[in-house]
Amino acid sequence: AKEPKAIMKIEHLNATFQPAKIGNPHGLQITYLKDNSTRNIFVYHEDGKEIVDWFNAIRAARFHYLQVAFPGASDSDVSVPALLVGWCVIGHFLTLQQTEGFKKRWFTMDDRRLMYFKDPL
Repeated sequence: AKEPKAIMKIEHLNATFQPAKIGNPHGLQITYLKDNSTRNIFVYHEDGKEIVDWFNAIRAARFHYLQVAFPGASDSDVSVPALLVGWCVIGHFLTLQQTEGFKKRWFTMDDRRLMYFKDPL
């Protein structure tokens, strides 16, 4: 192909290990922003070191971007936020009365927003 399928800007890029979600012990979830929407891609490699190297490269590139973008900030001020994902049970309440039953949902939190879905993918 002459053009890449996607271009992920470092300023909106994050990565987290997701072996259970992907079904591979060396699974990685890469989250990025495209057209004001959070997108996820899931990758794995048979060699665990290779996927750890990709994880470290993505996190280091993001950290470097933040250091350049905010030169006066301390390292702790520009730390790369971790992506948090997992199952939670949600119920909706109107005052003290429950309006619907509790449902298991897949939650994703990045440095932009908290979202939930019916299933991980």
